[in-house]
Amino acid sequence: MSTGTLVLLALMSQGGTHGKAINSFLGPYIMYTDRFYLCEPDKRPLPWRWHLRTTHFNPRKPKEKQLLTGNLTGVNMSFDDSCWMKVILDARSNNQWKENAFIFLVKSKACTRYRAGAPALYDLFFRKREINGMCSHQPGVYAVENATLEWTFPNIPIMPYGHYRYRMMLGKAENLLMCGALEASLIPKVE
Repeated sequence: MSTGTLVLLALMSQGGTHGKAINSFLGPYIMYTDRFYLCEPDKRPLPWRWHLRTTHFNPRKPKEKQLLTGNLTGVNMSFDDSCWMKVILDARSNNQWKENAFIFLVKSKACTRYRAGAPALYDLFFRKREINGMCSHQPGVYAVENATLEWTFPNIPIMPYGHYRYRMMLGKAENLLMCGALEASLIPKVE
């Protein structure tokens, strides 16, 4: 085939295919939760615990926010910047959990990093009890009832879509304060 014929063929075939686009495996996402539970070691109660539930997610109305009801309860120890935090995301694949798909470790200033990393969730529970903007929260019951929840994580704008188990551990020095888990799904964000 001559060069002239190849150029002519290339110019004539610019229209492309008129089919559906192939969905990406990662990008901007909408997160919705299925359930919350505790992941305490040896079924031993820890000082901080959550008892939460959300409304069901309607995939036909992806812009509709879930409502959160329940409480976050702390006894004996405060949650502040002297704490550490470890978040482990397990991915669901082939009908089983693939553990440790993503691991985020915060060695200090856990409260401030939590406030920056999950601002909507932080605002629901802790913002109204802040004193002079300090990130220090005393033991107590932090309750919400039918609060509109928007799962936003400004430091993590894109993620692979799928079903995840999120395990968050908080502690001070070598003491574990909390181990909470939730199961959530990430789907493509609708513009």
